[in-house]
Amino acid sequence: MPSGSSPLKTGSQYVIAVGVVALTTAIGFGLRSSLNPIDVAMLYLLAVVAVAATSRRGPALLATVVSIAAFDFVFVPPYYTFNVHDTSYFLTFGVMLAVALTMSGLTGRIRAQAEEAGERAARTASLYALDRDLAEADDPGTLVAIAARHLGTAIGGEATIVLARDGAGPAWPTGGAFEDIGTRVAAEWAFERGEPAGLGTAQGADAEALALPLRAGAKVIGVATVRPDQAERVVTAGARRTAEALAEATAAALERTMLAERHEQARLEVETERLRNALLSSLSHDMRTPLGSIEGAASSLLEDSSALPPETRRELAETILEESRRMNRLVANLLDMIRVESGTLAVQKSWQPLEEPLGVALLRLEERLAGHPVDVSLPGDLPLVPIDELLIEQVFINLLENAAKYTPPGTPISVKAWPEGDAVVVEVADRGPGIPSAERENVFRKFYRSAKADDLGRIGGTGLGLTICRGIVTAHGGRMWVGENPAGGATFRFTLPVEGRAPEARAAESAEAR
Repeated sequence: MPSGSSPLKTGSQYVIAVGVVALTTAIGFGLRSSLNPIDVAMLYLLAVVAVAATSRRGPALLATVVSIAAFDFVFVPPYYTFNVHDTSYFLTFGVMLAVALTMSGLTGRIRAQAEEAGERAARTASLYALDRDLAEADDPGTLVAIAARHLGTAIGGEATIVLARDGAGPAWPTGGAFEDIGTRVAAEWAFERGEPAGLGTAQGADAEALALPLRAGAKVIGVATVRPDQAERVVTAGARRTAEALAEATAAALERTMLAERHEQARLEVETERLRNALLSSLSHDMRTPLGSIEGAASSLLEDSSALPPETRRELAETILEESRRMNRLVANLLDMIRVESGTLAVQKSWQPLEEPLGVALLRLEERLAGHPVDVSLPGDLPLVPIDELLIEQVFINLLENAAKYTPPGTPISVKAWPEGDAVVVEVADRGPGIPSAERENVFRKFYRSAKADDLGRIGGTGLGLTICRGIVTAHGGRMWVGENPAGGATFRFTLPVEGRAPEARAAESAEAR
């Protein structure tokens, strides 16, 4: 950015001021025979006004003095002397001086106001550009890089932002502007005192860069150093004010980002604690029933198994087996939930027909689905899908078990699938009470149970099944949602992307190529 009027530029203004007066003198001298001295004085006033309008106060005052001297020397009798026989000319000289001083003051004030307005407009534009770019930053590192770029542009040089570490001051770099000892001293001063230091300030003026504190309230969270590229290392007052405004905006944005991070961290800690408490509560509540059943059946077999008829012993053994399987599913769901929440759910995809995981799920739930006819409709041309068979099997198990649990006995359950674009859509529909539209997204939340489904009075489990299903489907690159069954009930659908070509398709293409 410009650093103000250089000596050459200021000197040229004085030369131009003298030149304008000389030109006016030449014009007046050529017309001296036909002009009154007062008319010539008006020409000189016009010249002074022109100089004052285009130059600073010094050249305007010089033009005023030289104009009065030239007018007296060339146009006031006796000519070519500075003697004034007619005292009325002193009034003319005074008026010329007063008018020139007034005009130079007014034009100087207007110029200063125009420069200040231009500076404010440039500063506002810089702040707007910074705020617009900072709105896209979502972490302190990106925010610091954006702010450093805008600070460097404002000064016309290089900017470096160093943030304070937790519980300690900033770790000052060794390169760039910080190779200068004066810059390091100024940066430390700015951080400790919260005031600008370095280039262009009273503190550390010999530094190569200007150090600006990043204040967040009463706390300094970092320092921005800006070093101009100009050889004379000059920072104008306007550029400095713009840099200070950008530093304040940067500090405010950093404070918001840090507060958001701390808020998110606190929220995650609360959520983790809530999940832990919920898991412990679920374990203590939902395991009590199967453990009690297993304990009762086992104790009956141990106490007097010989007196029990074979049918009773078989029923007790089946109870132990069923409740053990129930506990196994409960623990598996909890472990799967932990894997989904921690992001460690590993998907081992292989090309599989969808009938495989569905068939295994139906076999494992044969007893649970005994009271519900299951209608499976998979078209013969359904393509192979890249899936983790065990995980998709778990999805089918959870969906079918929910359908059996939350629907009246004897109601049918249907399973359908069809290709749609670059994916296969799978649908599991029941004829139960359905899920209200206001709850359709909530059912995928952890530990959530539909209030309408509770009316059946057969609620069990942890409320994690659908959460796990969505997590598994999402890990496969698909999505899962619930809708309304036109025949009554709920319809769960999920997609499985078909990426690439199945091995059979590639083999067929290779055979055709041969």
